Amino acid sequence: MSADTHTQTSEKPLSLATCLGFGVGTVGVSIMLNTVTAYYPAYMSTVLGQSTQVAGILLMLSKLYDAVADVVIGAVSDRTRSRWGRRRPYLLAGAFLSAASFLMLFAPSSMSGGALWAYMLAALILHSTGYSLFNVPYMAMPSEMCESFNERTRLLSFRTLFVSIGQLLALAVTAALIESGGGGSLGYRIMAAVMTIIIFGAMFSSFLGTASARAIPPSEGPGNRVSWAQVVQLFRNRPFAMLVGAKVFQFLAFASVATNGLLFKLNVLKIGYTGQVHFAVSLNITIALAMPLCVRLGKTIGKRKTYLLGVLLFCAGSLSWLPADESITLYGIWARGLISGFGSGALILMSFSMLGDTMAYDRRVSGIHREGLMSSVIAVVEKASFALGLAFAGILLNWVGYLPTTGGELVEQPASAVQGLYLGFAVIPALMFLANGVFLYFYDLDEDKFLTAERAGGAIS
Repeated sequence: MSADTHTQTSEKPLSLATCLGFGVGTVGVSIMLNTVTAYYPAYMSTVLGQSTQVAGILLMLSKLYDAVADVVIGAVSDRTRSRWGRRRPYLLAGAFLSAASFLMLFAPSSMSGGALWAYMLAALILHSTGYSLFNVPYMAMPSEMCESFNERTRLLSFRTLFVSIGQLLALAVTAALIESGGGGSLGYRIMAAVMTIIIFGAMFSSFLGTASARAIPPSEGPGNRVSWAQVVQLFRNRPFAMLVGAKVFQFLAFASVATNGLLFKLNVLKIGYTGQVHFAVSLNITIALAMPLCVRLGKTIGKRKTYLLGVLLFCAGSLSWLPADESITLYGIWARGLISGFGSGALILMSFSMLGDTMAYDRRVSGIHREGLMSSVIAVVEKASFALGLAFAGILLNWVGYLPTTGGELVEQPASAVQGLYLGFAVIPALMFLANGVFLYFYDLDEDKFLTAERAGGAIS
C-alpha cells in the first residue's frame, strides 16, 4: 500500500478548532457577496435614484475586472512561500481591504451623475479585489487541509454552517438595520458600519484559526508556471470540467435571484424588509440544521446524488413563488424558506466538497500543486456568469418598465414590471438550475475513482 493510500484510509480527523477556524471566514465572504448582490441594485434604484440598468452594468464591469484579479491571485498564491504558508498571507490582506471597500460602497459622499458612477465603479473594484484576495486562496485550502474524501465533506459542512450564518447576517440583520434607519441613506450607513466590523472580525479570525492547518508547499519545476496550455489542461479533468459547466448556470440563477429578490418582496408581495428578514431567517436556519443530514446523505448515496436532490428542491422553492401575491402569509414565507433552505444547503455543501475533491484528484493525476489556479478558474467562471446574470437582470427590469425611485420610496409598478419580477425571481432561476443539474448528472468522481487515482499517484511518487 502506498503512503498516499494510507493517508486516505487512516488520516486523523481535523480538530474542531481547525474546522471552526476555517469555517468562520465564510461569514465575511457571505456578507461581502450576498449583501452587495441583494442590496446594491435596490440601493442604487430606491435610494440614489439610478436605474437598475446602471447598477447592473457597474456590477458587471467590476466582476469582469475580478475575473483577471482571480487568476493573478490564484497563480501567485500557488507559488508563494512564507512562514504562514501559501494561502494565509492573502487571507490577512483580504480582510483589511474587504472591510474598507464594503464601507465605501454603502456610505458614499453626496454626489450624482458621472461622479457617482465613477466613485461606485472604483468602490466595486476595490470590493472585488478584497474579496478575491481572501476567497481564491480560501477556496483552495480544503483540498490541502485533508486528503480524505469524506473528511473533506465534514470540514466543509462547518463552512456551509457559517455560510448560513453569513447569509442570515447579510439578508436578515442587514434588512433590520436598514429599516431601523428609515430605509434610506441613513439606514444603509448604519448597516455598512456594523457589517464592516463583522467582515473584518470573521476574516481575521479565519487567518488566526487556520495557523495549525496542514499546508502543501509549491510544486517544483515548470509545471508550477501559469500558461494558457495549463488552463486548457485542467479541462481534461472531466469532473472539474463538469463542475465548471454546472457553475455557469448556478451563478446565472443566483444573479437573477439576487437582483430580483428584494425588489420582488418590496413591489410584488408588499412585505417590505420585514418579509426579507423572515425569509432569510427561515432559509438559513434550515441550511444550518440540514448539515448533519446532508453530510450523511453524501456518504450514503454519494455527493452527486445529494447535489441533484438539492437542485430539485431549489427549483421547487423557486417555482413556488409563482402563485404568491400580496395575500402571502408568514406561514407561506417560512414554508418556502424551508424548501429552498434544504435544497440550498445540499447543493452548497456538495459543490464545495466536490470542488475540493477535483483539486485533490488533479494533484494525484498531474503531480502539480495548482489548487490556486483551479480555484481562480472556478472563481472566474462564477463571477463572469454572475456578472452576465446581473447585467441581464438589470436590462430586463429596465426593458419591462421598472420605475426607479429615491429616498427608499416605493411606487406602484406597471404590470409589465411585476411580470418581469416574477420571471426573474421564480422562472429564470429554476430553468438555470435545471441546466446546472444536467452537467452534474455527468460528474463521475466518486470515492472509488478518487482512491484509484490516489494509488496511482502514490506509485508515481
